[in-house]
Amino acid sequence: MEGETEVWLLNELARQCGYRFESEGVRVIEFAQCGLKPLLKFARRMGIEWHALVDGDEAGKKYANAVRSMLDNHEDNERDRLTALPAPDMEHFMYREGFSSVYHRVASVPLKVQMPVRKVIIKAVHHTSKPDLAIEVAMQAGVWAPTRCPRC
Repeated sequence: MEGETEVWLLNELARQCGYRFESEGVRVIEFAQCGLKPLLKFARRMGIEWHALVDGDEAGKKYANAVRSMLDNHEDNERDRLTALPAPDMEHFMYREGFSSVYHRVASVPLKVQMPVRKVIIKAVHHTSKPDLAIEVAMQAGVWAPTRCPRC
């Protein structure tokens, strides 16, 4: 996962859907700080299966290209190894996928107020933190039931 938001969010959403990543041998790792290619090389050499989730921004596109460069044309399928969000980042993706009310509530911006999505998200992050905001979104998903979990 590219950033900390994804780690917090995916672990909690998986738990709500009945998946226990730890017991299934799945680990969600943030790679933005350590680099993606070294992690993928290590995983490949150790025989560890992997999948990368990247943002839709410029950095995410570079990470996606790094994943593509690591694919073995005969054994790997891009769909099995890479998910690129159709949004600049996870916050924008979740906002667009029906969680705008969470961002507005945390940002203390009424839903009726006309404000660019980016500004609402920035205000929400300033009122809390990215991990706490991710947990708020995941908790709302739990209230709405797993059938509302967004899919890429």
